[in-house]
Amino acid sequence: MFLRPPPRAALRYVAEDSATGYGDAADRLVRAVRGLGTEVEWRGWSDTAQGAAPALVPFSRDEHPRQRVGRAAITVAHLVPEHYPAVRGVVGDGPFVAHTVWETDRLPAQWPQLLNDTDAVIVPSEWNREVFAESGVTAPIAVVPHVVCDPVPGDRGARLALPDDVTVFYTIGRWDERKAVHLTVRAFLEAFRGSDPVVLVVKTGPATEMPPDPGFGADRPLAYTTGWQLAALIRNHPDPPRIRLEPQSWSTAEIAGLHHRGDVFVALARGEGWGMGAFDACAYGNPVVMTGWGGQLTYLDPAATALVESRLVPIVHHVPSSYSPDQHWAEPDVAHAVELMRSVAGDLPAARRRAESQQARVLREFAPARVAEGFLAALGLRGGA
Repeated sequence: MFLRPPPRAALRYVAEDSATGYGDAADRLVRAVRGLGTEVEWRGWSDTAQGAAPALVPFSRDEHPRQRVGRAAITVAHLVPEHYPAVRGVVGDGPFVAHTVWETDRLPAQWPQLLNDTDAVIVPSEWNREVFAESGVTAPIAVVPHVVCDPVPGDRGARLALPDDVTVFYTIGRWDERKAVHLTVRAFLEAFRGSDPVVLVVKTGPATEMPPDPGFGADRPLAYTTGWQLAALIRNHPDPPRIRLEPQSWSTAEIAGLHHRGDVFVALARGEGWGMGAFDACAYGNPVVMTGWGGQLTYLDPAATALVESRLVPIVHHVPSSYSPDQHWAEPDVAHAVELMRSVAGDLPAARRRAESQQARVLREFAPARVAEGFLAALGLRGGA
């Protein structure tokens, strides 16, 4: 994009070291780039945790933590832009590339200037490129999709211990206004009854990131836990279908096992720049029921996916630093989601057949080597020893 190819690529990759979409996407990309024979100094970012000074730290998943590149090498910061000035202060004046994502129709007010102060920007979807450009980003923007997961069976769903004759709907994500896990739960409660051979597995964290229902003990100490807010949703359903709340930390093998045992991935998210949960579900060949707006349409085939109708609405969010009413996201139609979930459950074999072509395309188009080659090309580099 802005450099001529040297004999061999060598770069510094700084990322969020966590079990999040940012962390998982970084993990896959670095491994893919190294797979092409490219040197990568892989570092996590410590942003004054526990009073420490901003610093690069060993990335916990790095199998080659001693790998180093020169200070003049390209630094790719796979972080939200608020961290970029501090990262640049640590890595020096070499080429600096932003790698990030956003999930509404307009960037946070502070992002365009932070992005324009970089040499280039990488986003995962064409939809994101358009949002960034329309929001005032003038730095060169390249689209590099995320690397697909390897659909291994993991623990084969052993942690769930669910019988084979139960249709397993599942969702993965933070319990907040954007991921809107509560809307997925609400749709499931309206779609099925206790006698139906279905279960919804909700893989989330123990604490919510959104205010509780004011009509259900909002002043109680547990009101900001996922268990409490799930109970608030269930309380008006006298014969609710089975729901498994899984707020504990899971291993990589257990997450893989959830995709392996799961039958239908469902997410009524209001906005996604990519959507790693649905992306991985596609790699496993699972049908997807999901809001039909956002970056996930990069890989979701309308002919193979149950896309939930939605309408754009001004954002209402309890975190004003990034979200504001001048931004919009998609409010999914819960009634339509109910209809789609019932339809998929009513003929799961047919839904799986439709998902097969989507699985093949995702595994082909977002394969590690293919994405890594595109990433290096976006940097003006080439791989190899």
